[in-house]
Formats: sequence, structure tokens, C-alpha cells
Amino acid sequence: MSLNLQLTPILKYLHQIRKIEDYLVFDIYFPSSWKILKKFVIEDKFVNMGTVDEGLIGMSFVSELAEDNLNLTQNNIIGIINYNLEREQKETLLETKINELKGIFEKQSLDSLKSLKFDIKSNELNYKQNGKSKPSEMVGEIQEE
Repeated sequence: MSLNLQLTPILKYLHQIRKIEDYLVFDIYFPSSWKILKKFVIEDKFVNMGTVDEGLIGMSFVSELAEDNLNLTQNNIIGIINYNLEREQKETLLETKINELKGIFEKQSLDSLKSLKFDIKSNELNYKQNGKSKPSEMVGEIQEE
């Protein structure tokens, strides 16, 4: 696989790649509203540069030149990107659904609304039900999952 194909998923966020001895350092700029889960960070191979530009936080991911290490680093960066893009899509969807619900409340009578029920067909609605806890998140800081 070519280097270009491997970098394609992260190009939008990639600021630079540096070679330092036997390591590659990927400097990535993410929106400052993004959250970083600990599962995507190898603590001794990661530097949070903080705010690098208005609305952006810088993160440096360090990887040995071995293919498996480079793949792990790339997968971690892609994991952060995918997690945050999904989170943004969920926030947009939530806003849309809230507006739809507001419209229903404006149009229906109180008696009709009292019988309103929601049928959710997902087994993952309650994390505790499945023995999982909800991932904790903080802006621009490493978080436990």
C-alpha cells in the first residue's frame, strides 16, 4: 500500500510529518471541540501541544518506523477522527429530533401528548444494561473510555 493511500484518511487534519532518528512524528490539528479518548493514545508516544491556532488543538503522535507501529498510530488517529465525526453527526441528529419534537408539542393537545410514547429499537440505548459505561470525554484532553 502506498504512503499516499495510508495518509488519505488523515490528510485533512495532518499538519506535518517529521522524521526524528528511527521515529516518525505526525503533527495533527483537530478542532478544539474534539474529544480524545484514552484508548486512542499511547501515552509515551503522544504530545498534546494545546491550542495551535484559533479553534485548533495540536497533537503529536510518535511512531517507530516499523509497519505495525505505523499502522497502530494511523489507526489511533483515524479512531479519533471517526469518533468525533460520529459525535458531531449525533449532535446534529439530536438537534433535528428535538426540533421535530418541539413541532409535535406545538401542534398537539396536552391530552394527546400525555399518551406520547417512544419506541426505541436499539439494544445499546443503556450502556449500563450491557455492562458498559459511557465513555467520559473532555475537550482536548485524554479521556478514559
